[in-house]
Amino acid sequence: MTDNQKNIIGTILLNMSASTIPVTEEMISNLVDINDSMNARMYGTPQMTPEERQEVINALHAALFVRIDRGHYVKENNHAPWYMAAKAENSSKFWDRYRLYLLREKHWNGDTINELDKTTDEIMDLLGNPNQTDGFMRRGLCIGDVQSGKTSTYIGLVNKAADAHYRVIILLTGTIEKLRRQTQQRIDEGFIGLDSYAFTLEKGRVQVGVGAIDPTTSGWAVTSTSSDFNAATAKKVVGQLSGISAPVIFVLKKNKSVLEKLEHWLRFYNINPITKKIDLPMLLIDDEADNASVNTKADDVTAINKGIRKLLALFERANYVGFTATPYANVFIDPDSEEEMLKHDLFPRDFIYALEAPDNYIGARSIFGEDAPCGYMLESNDDCEYALPIVHRKEDVLQFIPESLKEALAAFFIANAVRDLRGDKKTHRTMMINISRFIAVQNQITKVVDSFVRDWKREIRNYYLTGSEALQYDSFNFIKKVYDKYFKQFASNPDFAKLKHYTWEQIQEVLYPAISRIEVRTINGGNAPKNLDYERYEKAPDDIGLRLIAVGGLSLSRGLTLEGLCTSYFYRNSSMYDTLMQMGRWFGYRNNYQDLCKIWMPELSMAWYSYISTATDELRAEVKRMQNEDMTPTDFGLAVRSDIQGLLVTARNKMRSARDYETVVNFSGEVVETKYVHSTVDVLRRNFEATTDFLLRLRKAYTIHQGSPELAVKHPQILGVKKEAVIDFLQGFSAHTMNTATGFDTPKILDMFNEDETGVFDIWDVLIAGGTTINNPSIQFAGLNIHPVVRSFAYRKDTKSLQMSGKNSRLGSKDLAKGGMTQKQVDDMEAGHGGNGKSFSENFYFKSGIKRNPLLVIYPVKLTPPKDNEADEQKKAKQDIIDAVDFPIIGLSIGVPAIKGMERISLRYKVNKQKWMEIFGADSADDFDEIDETIPED
Repeated sequence: MTDNQKNIIGTILLNMSASTIPVTEEMISNLVDINDSMNARMYGTPQMTPEERQEVINALHAALFVRIDRGHYVKENNHAPWYMAAKAENSSKFWDRYRLYLLREKHWNGDTINELDKTTDEIMDLLGNPNQTDGFMRRGLCIGDVQSGKTSTYIGLVNKAADAHYRVIILLTGTIEKLRRQTQQRIDEGFIGLDSYAFTLEKGRVQVGVGAIDPTTSGWAVTSTSSDFNAATAKKVVGQLSGISAPVIFVLKKNKSVLEKLEHWLRFYNINPITKKIDLPMLLIDDEADNASVNTKADDVTAINKGIRKLLALFERANYVGFTATPYANVFIDPDSEEEMLKHDLFPRDFIYALEAPDNYIGARSIFGEDAPCGYMLESNDDCEYALPIVHRKEDVLQFIPESLKEALAAFFIANAVRDLRGDKKTHRTMMINISRFIAVQNQITKVVDSFVRDWKREIRNYYLTGSEALQYDSFNFIKKVYDKYFKQFASNPDFAKLKHYTWEQIQEVLYPAISRIEVRTINGGNAPKNLDYERYEKAPDDIGLRLIAVGGLSLSRGLTLEGLCTSYFYRNSSMYDTLMQMGRWFGYRNNYQDLCKIWMPELSMAWYSYISTATDELRAEVKRMQNEDMTPTDFGLAVRSDIQGLLVTARNKMRSARDYETVVNFSGEVVETKYVHSTVDVLRRNFEATTDFLLRLRKAYTIHQGSPELAVKHPQILGVKKEAVIDFLQGFSAHTMNTATGFDTPKILDMFNEDETGVFDIWDVLIAGGTTINNPSIQFAGLNIHPVVRSFAYRKDTKSLQMSGKNSRLGSKDLAKGGMTQKQVDDMEAGHGGNGKSFSENFYFKSGIKRNPLLVIYPVKLTPPKDNEADEQKKAKQDIIDAVDFPIIGLSIGVPAIKGMERISLRYKVNKQKWMEIFGADSADDFDEIDETIPED
């Protein structure tokens, strides 16, 4: 993008930030033309080409229609508010220029910046007052989303901390140097205002970012875009911290030796010899905070945690603020006891803040699970197992390019062409291939993919201008089929009406120029700085961005931004909870090309992502609920420990140890389901017969409600059922033991019902689920005419189970959580939590505190046939099961209400290590430690 384009965008956004007039497409277009003509007259700049004009309009549209909600937080009760009073007294020069930078250079709209302003105000008020004389040690956690802009939030926090007279700021990034450099560059641009490389080498003050807005204000850099902390550089650039009037910032890798060097330098040159402390207020921000825990290598954990604690202990007045997208981090759940957890040095005992993402953010909830608006992005790549098994050794190779990977490559080619046609020629574009953690395998994959891409490029170069004749060649024929299969549909989809769409003929005409620059590179810990060099392409004479196919492993995961990511090809072990969300580089912002984004992954990975996404959303909702009830981080930490969703993650972390353990699980306000069913046909038949008998008995004793206008759910329901009937049914129903992972442990549940003294389980509602009527004939079930629920599944031979999987990986449907309730009850409940079309999770309908009956939902399931690209053994096993059952497979879910004023209901689970190893699909505890061998250990 040219300087003239950036100037026009910044000027329009700045002028409109104070405007209350509703923005229209016509207004944007007129303002662009007015500013373009004005710049031509006043500064002699050439007027924009049609392509440049469209690029400006696209950028303005993306910025002006974005909205963001305020976050929520819980805090300990004894902290005195201080920040707003101090803000009134202090200069706001750091924040003011950062705000202008976001408007002019990053093209944020005024409303979004205002929400960031309010959010960072609230977080600042939760920190210690840097001007107080008494010492303090504050610890907090900010929960955000992967790739959602947490960096912008903590840079805003850094600027406000500087205005509030914080003198030392330590920012910890991930374990990869490329990520540290990427973060340092953003700090240079968003806070320091100087090129840290030139500054630390004493080569002059080169203004960048905020420095171009106000060069009289700057932070003091000790680290740079070329170098992590170095004691010699620190001594030369800083000397003693007390002698520097500007705030000093360190941007560090989480690396044992780096932390030790900084601690030694600070202690040797800066502590008060009497107090043995540094009497300067300090803010330590730990980005990817869960990556400084046992979620990294087991024997590195103590060293990094120890390094952080030693840094904090050096300062009289210190704050630790972790930022993470995975709030189940072991800071909550790893210690053996609740007491040990609360005493943990990095437990965020002072505050926990749940950040909200802007409404144009595409995250897990947008892609995975029921009714996900971006579910169209997902495709299965289970055929990759033929080419490179998901469990492989470093000596293995990619035997050939599977059909799904060919489709992914074709999709990336199409995305490049369409983005060029839309006027986004100068933007970066990336495709990610993440199918191995081994360097040797990654390098071999790169060679195979590069050879294939070069062959396609040659054929496309020779024939792309020959019209329909080109379709006789394999590359054109295949790419057009991918276009017809995945992209053609969007032209007639009203949800994408604001995007420009193109025919195959138009795409073919620009195909070679669009894909000729595509490069295939391996990205790992050693070469990431060199091979992810987006900045070099931005400075190239033609200003055309990098077009890259990045092949890698964990180096592509933690924090690295893959600019313009369009296509993702992911085939990794699905049970790695603590890396799954971080591997999701496809989360983020896809303005003007969200219809071009595609993700290929195993169906089981889709299932895990959906589960984790739901669990994380529940935790965020819990922060909001606890804030309304004036609860504390301690309450939140204990809730996480006992959360059903957390049961899975707790076990995942604990499996590194060689012993079983017990944990307490809360059931109030939760829904548990049989995500796994038996693969043995006789067991399935017995469950079907037991369910049929149960429903027939209920129909004789109770009235069945179907299509009742006053009820919220129109499926068949039986209300007011006595618990004895439900207990009798569950005793005769065989739920697979794999369901223990998600809380459906039948013996434990029955004990809970029998031992209950609150009366919560005395009366039940029973609902029979139904599925789509499209291409799904009705069946007779317990004397009722219903359409079965349709679900895809994975066959797990090792545990003799069928796991619900695919895009809709859940057995259940969230709308059915309204079962047994009237429409008025549901409307009142939703209105009390900002209804108006807002989507609520199924747990929401049980957590409200309103009195309702527990709910048993019966799912008669019809299994979908195996796909053509599945492995032969899996395909045959699945088809054999489908052929053997001439009845619906039965799944169950149970919802337990949390009723205000009543004691919460919980169970003590004993977790057997061997059983949970089966659940995670791991052969040994070593399988849990997914370590990228490309990342240095020290």
